[in-house]
Amino acid sequence: MKRRLKVYFIHSTKIDYTNEYYRYILSSPVCIRHELMLPQTKNYQTKYVKDLINEADIIVAEVSKPTFGLKLELKWAFKSGKPIKYISLDNTIPKKVKKYVPEIEIIDDDKTFVKIIEDFISFYADKSVEELKNPTIVLGDLE
Repeated sequence: MKRRLKVYFIHSTKIDYTNEYYRYILSSPVCIRHELMLPQTKNYQTKYVKDLINEADIIVAEVSKPTFGLKLELKWAFKSGKPIKYISLDNTIPKKVKKYVPEIEIIDDDKTFVKIIEDFISFYADKSVEELKNPTIVLGDLE
């Protein structure tokens, strides 16, 4: 059964997040079924970032233009132990954040950044809370 997830988005304030990022996410039929925690919107702008990260079920981090705040959020997200999908609108991992970003999923004509986010959200929406807490798969019992 699909769950409604809280999805927190990390991004730099150096990008035009409204036009390059939020507009596409908010027009995705997969994304809008979930609680999207977009940090620069009225609902979340005044909330403490660390609290938002702790509330989230999963995290999407856009890392193309690093700032001090972005590095701090990436550090908190990494320490939270939550599932994180790293993307970069320009398909690079800047040196300033390489420590916190193990890998990114490459964006191309076949896989837009919105499709990557939709696949990530769908994967975790299909998992039950129990599966997320204990990902061990029991293949059988020994007698």
